[in-house]
Amino acid sequence: MKAQPRILGIIPAREGSKGIYNKNMKLLGGKPLIYYTIESALRSKLLTTCIVSSDCLRILEYSRQFPTIEVPFVRPKNLASDFATSIEVVSHAVNHYLERSIKFDYVVLLQPTSPFRSRDLIDKSIHLMLESGADSLVTVQKIPDKFHPNWAFFLGQEGLQKAIYNTERIIPRRQDLADSYYRDGKIYIAKTTLIMEGKLLGGKIASLVAEGEPDINIDSYADWEMAQKQIYKWKQCQNESYWF
Repeated sequence: MKAQPRILGIIPAREGSKGIYNKNMKLLGGKPLIYYTIESALRSKLLTTCIVSSDCLRILEYSRQFPTIEVPFVRPKNLASDFATSIEVVSHAVNHYLERSIKFDYVVLLQPTSPFRSRDLIDKSIHLMLESGADSLVTVQKIPDKFHPNWAFFLGQEGLQKAIYNTERIIPRRQDLADSYYRDGKIYIAKTTLIMEGKLLGGKIASLVAEGEPDINIDSYADWEMAQKQIYKWKQCQNESYWF
């Protein structure tokens, strides 16, 4: 019988934020922003371990109250700056466990700035990752037709310079456009071997379309306002009463 893969979920939540002060603990719909990502992780049946990686003692103390969420370390300050990358944060967590002879096969990155995930999105993504044999996976959303790459241009000094999409023919009809997609930031999955190569996405990349979910990645106060308009409707839709 094949052993179940060991899967590490990582919720990165640093204290600082350029756009919104102390964003991860700011109340959205009466709960800290990080709550919604923790809750979605707790719903997963496939995560072996889920941790919160933070340099903020307040965030870490808040996270400890949730069953099965681990707080194994205080993230070093150099990995909590505006210049720290996601792969550096993820690699730090993976190495923390490797140093203790604990190995994982896959890593799932769950960013609190994307609070709207349907209750089964994490496990659906993991299932697809395992079934596809991919090296990495990212959730995506369809690009609206009016923003399609075929209709996008670089702007030159004398007007539209050239099409961004590398083609000689501009498709005139919306109905003839091929669907195109963008990363929505809700879920990233990668084999641990890929992480150790310094990559979060690479090799064979699978994608899951996150359909019917608000696409809000909170980086600015404008994003926060949009999230506030959605949150109560989202709670009712997702039956929010899970832990509290």
